[in-house]
Amino acid sequence: MTRVIAVSSGKGGVGKTTMTSNLGVALNDFGQKAVVVDTNLTTPNLGFHLGVPLYPKTLHDVMKGEASIDDATYIHPSGLKVIPAGISMADLKSTNPKNLSKAVISLVGDHDVVLLDSAAGLGKESMAGIHAADELLVVTNPQLPAVTDALKAIKVSEEEGTKVIGVVLNKIKGKSAELSVSDVEALLGYPVIAQVPHDDTMVESLAAKMPIVAYAPNAKSSIEIKKLAAALVGVDYKAPSCRGSSFLSKIFGFLK
Repeated sequence: MTRVIAVSSGKGGVGKTTMTSNLGVALNDFGQKAVVVDTNLTTPNLGFHLGVPLYPKTLHDVMKGEASIDDATYIHPSGLKVIPAGISMADLKSTNPKNLSKAVISLVGDHDVVLLDSAAGLGKESMAGIHAADELLVVTNPQLPAVTDALKAIKVSEEEGTKVIGVVLNKIKGKSAELSVSDVEALLGYPVIAQVPHDDTMVESLAAKMPIVAYAPNAKSSIEIKKLAAALVGVDYKAPSCRGSSFLSKIFGFLK
């Protein structure tokens, strides 16, 4: 049975696209038939995160009836399937978000997990992404404005009948001004199922256009994302100790 999960935030800049791409790669590594879809129809970024910003056919072409879903599906070097969105102004003007659900339905049956990288905010395209999904994974930061916007996304999801899986608390710096996990859970009414720390290596991986779970698999943020991916699909994952994994990485890196 295919699970269609929208990764949403209600706010830009919280790391939603980064989370989508990394979860996709982690799920693929766990043997899941995963595909990530850029449903941000006006300002798509998933292709940039995965190192290939320009594609011959995109989700926009599928939604306009000018290409099949297979035509717009590409294989990332990690093995992950990617369906990017178009970045031209013509795509922006000629695509109706209401056609998204039909495109997503065509993926059901051939995959274990379909991850929809939702648009920021709560406009028509972000709501179309939530409507097209069966489940919602909420990504937010431990600051009140981000959590407040995440609450709006949750309310939309509840109205659409889309099940909320839980909350990913991202970019945690451990500062006293940050909201605690209990604060976030009290405000949103759903459990925090992953706590991903702020990681300078994440910035490096973005510059390298490679998801951090592949770029630095033993980084703290990578381990937390892989824990989340494993929990989502019921895979047994034993996280390596940071010290031991770092030591082994150096050895294998020297031997290459």
